[in-house]
Amino acid sequence: MVSAKLTDGYLFDIQGFSVHDGPGCRTLIFLKGCSLHCIWCSNPEGLHSFPEPLYNSSKCIFDHLCITACEKQAITAVDHDLHFNKDLCFDCITYECSKACCTSALKTGGYRITINELIKLIQRDRQYWGSTGGITLSGGEPFLQPDFVKTLLQLCNQSYIHTAVETCGNVSWNNIESSLEYLDWIFYDIKHMIDSRHFVMTGAGNKLILKNARKLALKFKGRLVFRMPVIPGYNDDKEHIHKLCVFLNSIGKDEINLLPLHHLGREKYNLLGKTYYTSDYTSPVKESLNQIQSQFSDNKINCYIGTDTPF
Repeated sequence: MVSAKLTDGYLFDIQGFSVHDGPGCRTLIFLKGCSLHCIWCSNPEGLHSFPEPLYNSSKCIFDHLCITACEKQAITAVDHDLHFNKDLCFDCITYECSKACCTSALKTGGYRITINELIKLIQRDRQYWGSTGGITLSGGEPFLQPDFVKTLLQLCNQSYIHTAVETCGNVSWNNIESSLEYLDWIFYDIKHMIDSRHFVMTGAGNKLILKNARKLALKFKGRLVFRMPVIPGYNDDKEHIHKLCVFLNSIGKDEINLLPLHHLGREKYNLLGKTYYTSDYTSPVKESLNQIQSQFSDNKINCYIGTDTPF
């Protein structure tokens, strides 16, 4: 019997009633921290491993209450605007700045949670899952918090809770391997098969990602579904799809889910003081997605578009 360790985790959201991230109705848990920085990321608040300020200047009345409350002096007022030195925020545990804000202009993106607290939330949702539901860990990159994730999955396994994870695979194999026996399902992202092209858009190469994918294909006993975000003009050409087909065939895997690019996370970048860089990329049209699906099908790979999945 596994007992909950004192390991805390860092989350930025929990969503109930998710029906697109594994079988049945699920509780979707978003963990902080990511090893990639994809320019199309729809969850930029999950990139940093620590809770960080989210600032909506349109709600700010510039009463300086947050500046006074911040013991680290991480906030300064410049030209009727607030600037945040996030290098000083990474080890904050009190978040006094957002607590002091009386207009909700300043919020904290993320929070620390104990295993026991999270298990209670999961058990609360369990009655709504039905017979096939469970939890899915997303992010960010869940495997950047390996001890927390392993303990959580062990406890879920003890309670006969179906478990799934969404990962980019750009982490140490040890981080992944330690949790495999407690996982039923893995969604595994492959953004681009060419290392240099992968680096340009994500900030990292793909060698570790492909290496871990090969290991998972050999060692993971659950269901492994690959995913590819479809970014027109970046990875939707026939040559790239062919390379991905060859790779999946070589490791004996025959499922992939296409995730069409969307811009639903655009406004979050303003809250983080960042610029949204993907304005030049449009969402793929249905005809293009159907062509990609046909190319995978011709290579004996089951391809699902968006939410049109068999799970």
